[in-house]
Amino acid sequence: MNKKTKLFLLMNIGNYVLVLLAFLGFRLGAGISVIFFLFCQPALVFVNYYVSQRIWQLAVLSGHLLISTIIANMASVQLYYQFISSDSETLLVGRIEAQIGIVYVIILSVIAIIIAALEKLNNRKK
Repeated sequence: MNKKTKLFLLMNIGNYVLVLLAFLGFRLGAGISVIFFLFCQPALVFVNYYVSQRIWQLAVLSGHLLISTIIANMASVQLYYQFISSDSETLLVGRIEAQIGIVYVIILSVIAIIIAALEKLNNRKK
């Protein structure tokens, strides 16, 4: 296995660091976790873009990032609901937070895939 393949496999697992951070930081509340995810997700998309050799690899890594975002948001909300605030508004805010996270990751992933496709197209023309 070459270095890029090892990095690709590592990033498949590395995208799930959001889940670990959700379990560790749920006591900080939704405001802090939203801000943290807003900065962490673009960094992960950038690393995914750098690590992937082909567009399908970027799509796979983006899919893993999307799954980890959903799991992290829902786990954070459920932990916050169970241990800190058990009202229905907590679940509503958590659902909206998860939906925003999904749309955010999809937009970032589509931008990264388009950039990778344009880069590949420009390399073929040269």
